[in-house]
Amino acid sequence: MTSSATPQQGASECVAFSSTERRQAWAIHLLTASGLIVGMLALNNILLGHPRSAMVWLWATQVIDGIDGPIARSYHVKERVPKIDGYVMDLIIDFVTCVIIPAAFIHEFHLLPSRYSLVLTGLVVLSGAIWFSRTDMMTDDHWFRGFPAVWNLAAPTLLLLGTRPWIAAVAVVVLAVCSFTDIPCPHPVRVAQWRKITLPVTVAWLGAMIWLTLIFHRGQQSPPFLHITSPFGLRSLLIAAPLYFVVLAWVRHFDLKKASAVTEVAVGGSNELSQPKSA
Repeated sequence: MTSSATPQQGASECVAFSSTERRQAWAIHLLTASGLIVGMLALNNILLGHPRSAMVWLWATQVIDGIDGPIARSYHVKERVPKIDGYVMDLIIDFVTCVIIPAAFIHEFHLLPSRYSLVLTGLVVLSGAIWFSRTDMMTDDHWFRGFPAVWNLAAPTLLLLGTRPWIAAVAVVVLAVCSFTDIPCPHPVRVAQWRKITLPVTVAWLGAMIWLTLIFHRGQQSPPFLHITSPFGLRSLLIAAPLYFVVLAWVRHFDLKKASAVTEVAVGGSNELSQPKSA
């Protein structure tokens, strides 16, 4: 990419930021990078066989990932430290914390049929690598294309629901295949359409997962049918929230299909009008 600014202009722009402002920018980059350290703590607990602690650290990576971007933009980190590409750093950290570590979580906690566990976790990593390499992973109005490789949500959900291994295997295959498609998936915060519903649903979903994580005990029996604050009621949110996003995907798909059909009709009509009539 070329720039229209001259070297003198670039130098003056660099001088415009004080050493304090640059240190602030570096601190924010370190905050982003700390997601990897927290992710390693999650991986360590996975290898030690501590699912609850592993999930707690995974949620901590989500907190860091959720706050560092807005902070970086408000402090103009890209301009203050141009030699560091925050976008590339974020992709690297997301791939580790959203794909690699959850894949280890799925395998080590035996969420899949033992005979196919390595193959299917390999599929998780493969599909995640390809999705994070997509140049068209998000539309201009902030819809993801394909399943956005959020295995850090999918893996704990399978565990907290007590999903049978063969059902978990089907879920893994379906989600992995969806990563190769253009099925729309909304960013829960940045997509304006239905945000008043999507954001509360997302908050309730994450809140239910965090609470179930805190009260989780490996090998516990299925709870009784009680009110929404009970473990069963919270588990129902772990199913309802993803289904809500599936509905949004279908609505978006048909909206795009309808818009495309209208455009084709309009273009076809204009072409007919532009053609000269024969005598």
